Order: sequence, then C-alpha cells, then structure tokens
Amino acid sequence: MSETSKIKSLLELGKIKIAIPIALSCFTGYLLQSTDFSLDMAAVVFGILFIVAGASAINHVQEHKKDALMNRTKFRPIPSGKLSKNGAVGWSLLFLVVGCALLVWGGNILSFYIALFSILWYNLLYTPLKQLSAFAVVPGALSGAFPPLIGFVAAGGDLFAPPILALAFFFFIGQIPHFWLLLLLYGDDYKRGGFKVLTDVFSIKQIHFITLIWMLSTVMVALLLPLFEVLSSQVSIWILLIMSAWIIFYSFPILKNYDRLSVRKLFLQLNLYFLLIMIMIGIDRLYL
Repeated sequence: MSETSKIKSLLELGKIKIAIPIALSCFTGYLLQSTDFSLDMAAVVFGILFIVAGASAINHVQEHKKDALMNRTKFRPIPSGKLSKNGAVGWSLLFLVVGCALLVWGGNILSFYIALFSILWYNLLYTPLKQLSAFAVVPGALSGAFPPLIGFVAAGGDLFAPPILALAFFFFIGQIPHFWLLLLLYGDDYKRGGFKVLTDVFSIKQIHFITLIWMLSTVMVALLLPLFEVLSSQVSIWILLIMSAWIIFYSFPILKNYDRLSVRKLFLQLNLYFLLIMIMIGIDRLYL
C-alpha cells in the first residue's frame, strides 16, 4: 500500500469528515468561555479531533463484520482489507492517547473526564444499543452534546453555566433528526447489516412526520440561544431568525416528498444550519 493510500485509510478509519465538525463544535464551546487564541486552545481542539478519531476507529473495529454486509460501508478500511483489525486497534489507541494528552495539557482534568465518559458512552452504550433498538439514536444523540461542553470546561468554564448547557442541549436535540435522516437514507442498508431500523416500528409517512417534528424542535431550541446569552448582538439574533426561517421552509416538503433526493437535501441543509450557527457564535464572540 502506498503512503497516500495508507493516509487515506487512516483518515477514513478516524472518520475525519465527522471528526472535523465535532472539533469545530468543541472550538465553539471554548469560545463561549474564552476568546484567547493560544496553544492551549489549539491543544484542546486538536485533542478532541484525535479523541473522536480514536473512538471512531474503535467503532470500525466493533462493527467491521456488519460493515462488510452493507453497501455504504463495505469499502471501509477493515472490511476491504486495507487495514487489519489488530492494526486498527493499534491506531485507535494511538489516536486516543494523543488526543487525551493534548486535552489534559491544554485543558484540565474535568474536561478529560468528560471526554473519557463520552468515549464510553459512544462505544460501550450507543454502538451496542444500535443492534437492539431503533431508538438508540436518542441516547446516541448525547454524543453530540459533549464536545462543546468539553471545550467550554477546558477553557475554565463552569460545567453548569447556562450558556453552555443551552448550546449542548441544542446539539443534543439537533443530532436526533440528523440521525433519523441518515436512517431514512440508508435504512435498507442498516437492516442488511443487522441493525434495528425505524421502518420496523413506523411507516415511512410516520417517520417523515416525526423527523419534521424533531427538525422544528431543533429550530425552537436554536431560537432560545439568545435567551441564554450564547448569542448577544442584535445582528446575530436577526441572522439566526433568518436562518431558522430558511430551515423551517425547507423542512416541510419532507411531508410530501419521500424520495431520497429530498431527504438528502434536507440532511445537507440541516448540517449547514449547524455550521452557520457555530460560525455566528464565533463571530458574535470575537467581533460583535
């Protein structure tokens, strides 16, 4: 295997496309407490990046047999033979050690404990629960609330401060429609892999309706962010209102269109909504 192919396999093993947005959410949480750009901030953000990569690599190991059965995942590093199972375990441990070391160095021991708990939650609770219940996405969504919380605490913030609790709650709620949209896109594939899926419990029409409810819930929670001083400037609040109206407008067609293209577009729009809110929080803290 060439060096380029090996690096590509390692990036895929660490789910770099997921790790980067999660690290960005950690950065957003950090900015809520401190706008001091320093080596400590960089260490915390990159620490979370490596920790997510490590937890993702463990997930690859845990599910490699199921991944081999699904069209979407059969070309992942382990089922495709690009990396051995033992090799993946070794890389996952390296990612985790580096990530935890960076987090302890740049943050504090409490942020490390929260990160450790998040790894256990994702790999020991959520991952096995997916095989038992179609509703595993609800406890699994808590994984999205940890990174901004870790960033905030690592910057010296109070674990129970209202701004970070509000932001963490927003990420928690938003992860649920995010997961359900993924299940709408790849439900048949998940079922082929032996996972419990929503179509075992609800009709497609019901799933789309429930997903819409979660989408609207995400927007409602986002609109509460200014009340908890996550966003404070008038400009930020107006932009939040405009973005929220936009995502609401594009959410309702899910009740009429059950095709994959409509679901995929809504999935991308939801991700963009998250990204824009994180950018707005950063701009609000730094410049407004």
